[in-house]
Amino acid sequence: MRLFIAAAADDEVRAAAAGVAARLRRASGDYRWVDPRDMHVTLRFLGEKPERDLDAITDLMRRAAAAVAPFEIIFNEMGAFDSMEDPRVVWIGLQNCEPIGHLADLLQREETRPYIPHMTLGRRRGGASSGEFVSALKGLPALGVRQSVRAISLYASRPAPFGHAYEVLFDVSLTGAS
Repeated sequence: MRLFIAAAADDEVRAAAAGVAARLRRASGDYRWVDPRDMHVTLRFLGEKPERDLDAITDLMRRAAAAVAPFEIIFNEMGAFDSMEDPRVVWIGLQNCEPIGHLADLLQREETRPYIPHMTLGRRRGGASSGEFVSALKGLPALGVRQSVRAISLYASRPAPFGHAYEVLFDVSLTGAS
């Protein structure tokens, strides 16, 4: 099964992000938008893992969660991979990234790319984005929506007709000292 560890977005963040996605949908662009119910900040992508690895993964999550106290993040500026001029993946970046970056490190993130904490809104399906879409993206104001992170979750990602369906397999509360 395809797995990742993430912090789920709360209701206020999901509502604000859905509003941003609705504004971007009106600009011409061929994007697959994340269902607001599935919005999250990925801490570690694990990829395909056999079921026998679940105990080791949940143990790692428990150890990391025991070392980190609940903290606050702010969903703020819009961003994009590859760039704002060529937005392949559209996302909302975070302010106050240090605690979430530390948590990602404790979860033994293995990617060689630098960790850029963000919440994905949509992924481009086709060719280049239109100038209208790029202008709309660049014109969006910062959200400034705060959220407490009190837990992390292990998700399974399964192919679905609309992209991927996510299922939470395990949750663990952050219990470290402040």
